[in-house]
Amino acid sequence: MVDDKQITHELTLDKKQLTRRESVDDVWGKPKKKAFPSPQKAQAAYDKLVEELAAKGFLDPLAPPEAPKVARDPKLEAAIRADREDAGVYAVYADWLQQHGNPLGELIVLAQQKPKTFANRLDVLGLPTAKLATYGWRHGMWQWLKLDNDIDWMDPAFDVTKLARNVFAQTACAALEELRIGVLRWDFNYQDVPTVIAEAGKHAWAAGLQRLHLGDTHSVDLAHHQIGAVGKPISKAFPGLRWLKVHSGEAGWRGAGETFSLNGLALPELQELIVETCSLSKQRLAAILAAKLPKLERLTLWFGAEDYGADASVKGLPKLLDGSVFPKLRHLGLMNAEHENEIAVLVSMSKLARQLESLDLSMGTMTETGAEALIAGKKNFPKLKALDVTDNFLSPETQRAVKKAFPFASVDDQKEADDSIEGETHYYVSQGE
Repeated sequence: MVDDKQITHELTLDKKQLTRRESVDDVWGKPKKKAFPSPQKAQAAYDKLVEELAAKGFLDPLAPPEAPKVARDPKLEAAIRADREDAGVYAVYADWLQQHGNPLGELIVLAQQKPKTFANRLDVLGLPTAKLATYGWRHGMWQWLKLDNDIDWMDPAFDVTKLARNVFAQTACAALEELRIGVLRWDFNYQDVPTVIAEAGKHAWAAGLQRLHLGDTHSVDLAHHQIGAVGKPISKAFPGLRWLKVHSGEAGWRGAGETFSLNGLALPELQELIVETCSLSKQRLAAILAAKLPKLERLTLWFGAEDYGADASVKGLPKLLDGSVFPKLRHLGLMNAEHENEIAVLVSMSKLARQLESLDLSMGTMTETGAEALIAGKKNFPKLKALDVTDNFLSPETQRAVKKAFPFASVDDQKEADDSIEGETHYYVSQGE
């Protein structure tokens, strides 16, 4: 927290202990620590101290500003969501907003007529720092929004609910097409992501959200990142989703309950589902294949490494490969698997192969065995136009053979087996941690 006298207060809350440090002109004093009988009382003391410092004019970079209470018209916002590309609909709303004193009205006009000036006037909206929320603009309103705590995602006291509530209440959010969520609090992200989704579901724009990306982060290794039990929250908050991507490990070592689950996923309009993980368990695979996704055309699944909870195997795939689960599939990705050879064999003999236009078996442990199965089953892929077997363990000779059978195939960038482990050849997935 910094004021105009360059005095900074640093507060750290660690369970029952509150630590406070102060600096003057970047010269830090000794930390003052105080222990409390319980974490709840420590949190109460922390909150009180934050309020006292705020009253004195200190600003907390982790505290998002309150969304201004301004006039809005739900019917005009619904009209924008019905045709997000029509600049004229935004212009109509801009007139209404200006007439009712909402500063976004002027910004919409600037975005359409003077885009260079528009970027310099955003402070009137009272938006959080770019280290907490970033946006993509379309005609003066948000096309996409990303929440990601780039200030201190190790701070357990960070108020995730307040950030989500204030950002989602912005008028600029009314036509949102895509929501991205990264790391909010590393130790509690499995709780925070469902919380943010539930907060979004309170707003009219959520029902029309088109795209959702959970785990949009490069800050944390996949095995250490978790998005929680999100299947039912997603289905309730965003029934109109067309595209869903989740990026999560299970972080089971936390011992904190379910840290990654898609149980109960039901999205009647979803066309593409991407699951990036190093921890595809039998239960997670079963939940995905039990999802109610009648319009699904593209499915991508990463399996991962058994060391990180990936115990799903080809035994869980028959209903997927016979076309009975998602009958409209045109693209299938079964990637990053320690049993990539077995997958290649089954896919090449499957009923689903006949309708696939693209197949991705990259990032895994495929050798000549899997490649030869694909080549032998070439006639079973009459509609195939794209095949990706990169990042496996194919020899140059096998790469040439695949390319001959499937001229459109991507075969480059193969890995080299590891022979350093007890004299045995070790094949590994590309994303194990």
